[in-house]
Amino acid sequence: MQSARYAGPPMFARGSKRRALVAWAAVPLVVGIGIGVLIGGDLTPAPVNPTPTAPVNEPPQLEYTDMPCDPGSSVLVLHSLEGAMPAADVKVLLDYESLWVRYRENANPVLRDQTALLSRRDDVCDAIVPNDPKFTQFVWIGPFQSDVAPSLCEALLKVTGKNCIPAQVVR
Repeated sequence: MQSARYAGPPMFARGSKRRALVAWAAVPLVVGIGIGVLIGGDLTPAPVNPTPTAPVNEPPQLEYTDMPCDPGSSVLVLHSLEGAMPAADVKVLLDYESLWVRYRENANPVLRDQTALLSRRDDVCDAIVPNDPKFTQFVWIGPFQSDVAPSLCEALLKVTGKNCIPAQVVR
């Protein structure tokens, strides 16, 4: 009966060259941890529940604006919203449109200092209110001179009549 051959000591324990290699491989690990501690601060854990600035369950407050109805002016109606839309989604839409107007303001100087505004159905000019009562809120920018308004849809890279409606506030 033959016995298994003895292969000698484990691989990492053979010779001083291999032990030195293992030791030098550990050095970058220790240096990396040291640099991480220096950059990130001490190793104490972050507080579990920092004090929130606003209650989590409270919906965002929407700021409504009366639409100006001056003769000879127009607004760009960007969205007609239904009343069932959550306030948080409306806020995201307003923030997005305001950001987009700021991003595209170099395309047309008339867009400078403009921001997306929100109006209730009762605060919108009579010429703009659609017949369908399901639309209760309107996102718009303006007012602008009526002859300039259509070109602003192109400056905003929006499709006139679909997601950008240049509407005269008084007909």
